[in-house]
Amino acid sequence: MFPKLPIERIQRNAKFSRQSGIGLPAAIFIITLMAVIAVAVNQLLSQNAQTFEEELNLTRAFYAAESGIGFTMNTIFPPEEYSGYPGGECVATERVYNFTVAGLNQCSATVSCNGVTTASGKTYATILSTGVCGDVARILRVGTSY
Repeated sequence: MFPKLPIERIQRNAKFSRQSGIGLPAAIFIITLMAVIAVAVNQLLSQNAQTFEEELNLTRAFYAAESGIGFTMNTIFPPEEYSGYPGGECVATERVYNFTVAGLNQCSATVSCNGVTTASGKTYATILSTGVCGDVARILRVGTSY
């Protein structure tokens, strides 16, 4: 009634039924590990992009502040080819320059000049310029005499 199986085949089937297998737990472990690595790489790239944007705004703020100093220096020492500048004055009032050119778009510079005249008639000026781009600012200070 029942077919007779060789004894080796019966022992082999019994051996396989006792095995629990490592394939499925290993696959789940590897998938979980890859997901953790993917999340870590994603966070690293996100932080890198934010750092790059902040560095770019810091550079733009530096050039905005430098441009503000350049405008004030042109007021104190007017270029010979441009007679429109009054020249020779360090104006103590703050000036705000809002830039619309490419590269400095939506940046501003707030510039103040403080001049001290000595008894010999020489004036020492300190120009303070704060460049702002986005949420970062750079402050530059330049001293000159005339």
